[in-house]
Amino acid sequence: MRLGLAVCMAIASGMLAACQPSLPATLEFVDQSPLQPKLGEITTLRFRAIDSRGQPQPGVRIVFETQAPVSGVEINPPESVTDVGTGIASTQVVAKGGRVSSVVVIARVEELTVTSPAVTFAGSASNSRQFTFQCGSIAGNGSGGIHSIGAYDETRYLIAGVKVDCIAHVADRNGDGIAGAQVSFLTEAGTIGPSATSVTDVVGNAQVIYKTSLPMPDDVSPGTFSWTPLNDETHTGEYIAPLWMHPFTWQDDPITGYLAEPTLQEPRRPDPIRPGKENNPRDNLVSMIAVTTGEEAFDDLNNNGVRDAEEPYVDLTEPFVDNNDNGTWDPKERYVDANGNGKWDGKNGKYDPITLIWVQERIIWTGWPHDLDRGITSRNPKAVVRQLVPAPTGTPPRNIRNMLKFDAYVASFLLADPWFNSIARNGEADGCENGSVGPVEVTTFLKGQAFTYPPVTLMSYAVKDVRDPAANPPAPDYPRPIAYSVTAPCAFTASPVQGHVVIVNSPTVEGTIQ
Repeated sequence: MRLGLAVCMAIASGMLAACQPSLPATLEFVDQSPLQPKLGEITTLRFRAIDSRGQPQPGVRIVFETQAPVSGVEINPPESVTDVGTGIASTQVVAKGGRVSSVVVIARVEELTVTSPAVTFAGSASNSRQFTFQCGSIAGNGSGGIHSIGAYDETRYLIAGVKVDCIAHVADRNGDGIAGAQVSFLTEAGTIGPSATSVTDVVGNAQVIYKTSLPMPDDVSPGTFSWTPLNDETHTGEYIAPLWMHPFTWQDDPITGYLAEPTLQEPRRPDPIRPGKENNPRDNLVSMIAVTTGEEAFDDLNNNGVRDAEEPYVDLTEPFVDNNDNGTWDPKERYVDANGNGKWDGKNGKYDPITLIWVQERIIWTGWPHDLDRGITSRNPKAVVRQLVPAPTGTPPRNIRNMLKFDAYVASFLLADPWFNSIARNGEADGCENGSVGPVEVTTFLKGQAFTYPPVTLMSYAVKDVRDPAANPPAPDYPRPIAYSVTAPCAFTASPVQGHVVIVNSPTVEGTIQ
């Protein structure tokens, strides 16, 4: 008989009582599987009994209990016997509540105990309020913030294949990122990856590539911005345009009416290249959606992790691509038939713990102005370029600024693309510099990526005398005023992903320097 095992034989009623093993020398925690259980999932904890020789000890009865009471957490079975060969006994733990739970399990053999690491249950169904979809990345992996890409040349011809990464973030109602969620994508124009699976390296993000291609964005009629869009059984309550387009500053002609009181009427202009066409910003506003399985959001007023009958919730329509930005589905717009009844349905008036949840992203395709767009003519009553400083004077208008020795000033002008959108600006060095003739230096005054896209952009650059006031010996005086001119080339990067760079020249500024 092996050492370390007690021989406990007793005669009772003619029966031989079973031998019981001696107490193990130690207990140890072995492992946990899975390591990151979600709420409602079962995780298995294993413990091992070790005898005095350091060998696995079979037949030991181990009792399991929590270190402290935790609401909604269950242990089953509450006790188990170590097996032959490995000396391992296991139990399973489940958190049935809807809130994040953490528990420590104690394995006990009489006075001998060992504790598990803290077991944390987090993550449940994807939640519509936590579902985010943006194109980027402007601040590292998984970030959004890219709102515009260069899709057209100056003649309005499509530049196909301009790319940008788009990222859907999937999380549960507690904000815990969910890995392994299948996300699908649909778009109004261009091409997007049909689906992606969320991963754990950036906390539940699913990334796809979006690129310019046919079909083109829908040509829509100019609208009016409202802070109170319709939100009912068939309308989502989305604004007609995202706030990063500055629709709260809209007016019919944002170049001529720069800094005037907004009317909230969407800008519009006759296209001088395409007779009969009227351009407005939303002609190139592309809608796209991300869709996954999850729960409608609700306000957990009593913090019990489940929705109770009186708690407010967000009722979703079936997913659809809102080509015309009116907040509801229209014939010919793409949609997902969540209930399989062969038609698009609005909000169903009840809370859905399992449904298709979805979120919208919008991005602008931009171009750059042709010479026919720049100045006011009979065929171009609304220009997209306007010089501000120095202000035009005379007939024909000239932008004149005469300079003294060591003088410097900031020149500025307004610029838009042919649809009254700011031109895509996705490069850190984007801006205006150089382009001088004569003894002046031109440097960038404002440069970098754009975070918002109003109807027009205020472009600026600095002009200064090339002579250095700190030079030794002192910089010479000119015997007579010398003429100079500046036509600053301004760079615009079409996309952060291998984007081409467009050069748009500023209006010419001229004068003399003494």
